[in-house]
Amino acid sequence: MAAAATLLGAAPPGSGSPLAGTFALSGAVATTSATLVAQPLPRDPLDVRLDIVLRRAAGGSVVRRYDVDMTKLLHLVIVSDDFKTFLHVHPRLGNDGRFTLLQRFPRPALYHAYADTTPHGLGHQVFRFDLSVSGGRLAHARALAPTGPRVRAGPYTVVLDRVRLRAGADNHVIVRVLAGATPAPDLHPYLGALAHAVLLSGATLSYAHVHPVALRAGASPTPRAAMPGMDMPGMDMPALATGTHVDPDMLLNVGVGRPGPYKLWLQFQGGNRIYVAPFTLIAT
Repeated sequence: MAAAATLLGAAPPGSGSPLAGTFALSGAVATTSATLVAQPLPRDPLDVRLDIVLRRAAGGSVVRRYDVDMTKLLHLVIVSDDFKTFLHVHPRLGNDGRFTLLQRFPRPALYHAYADTTPHGLGHQVFRFDLSVSGGRLAHARALAPTGPRVRAGPYTVVLDRVRLRAGADNHVIVRVLAGATPAPDLHPYLGALAHAVLLSGATLSYAHVHPVALRAGASPTPRAAMPGMDMPGMDMPALATGTHVDPDMLLNVGVGRPGPYKLWLQFQGGNRIYVAPFTLIAT
């Protein structure tokens, strides 16, 4: 696989030594540096305390103020190197500027943890940490076999109108969530958005975290993509109120920089539960 060349070296938890993050937000500028310390709990090496700190520059002062983005100060997306495990969690910020989380990992593996946050006045920042949990190593292969445009997620079926993308371009993907054979009637916002979509490159581990917008009945994807409020890098979206109804037809803007396979995880709330629909997309 092609991932080995992209890793700076995975750190096993337990040493207490800070692991430097790799800036992972394409097209943006690093205005901070980030470190992560991982400590397994004595009762089980899969229970790991994660501490993340951002500084204004390498060796600079600790950042203590963060802007709220989609109801949270930091989104931590954790994906196993074989792409079979996906977690989206939210560490808490302490008065010392340290984000802390006690995380239960499902199995030994090498994990890529993406800290996605906006330090106040410093712009959107994303850092990747490569973390070996309980001796986990690089996977032999990633779960990038074609999924097709339909994926089951609990009682729902998520349908994409396309799974092939154009590299170097913005791609408008229509998403429909079905309950049985009809549009799902019980969808609600998740963390202030209609849904959350995380996209990773199978070759470079490049990262994107985007949110769909509602697709109006009869509207064409092309003009809606140019409308104000479309979720693109550098654009803010107002958080949706909890409990409001979400239309099952959505439009997702997906930009990929290079050809190859990509993994897309779509998270949405149906009823009172959060579901994840994983897709493999191919860019040419």
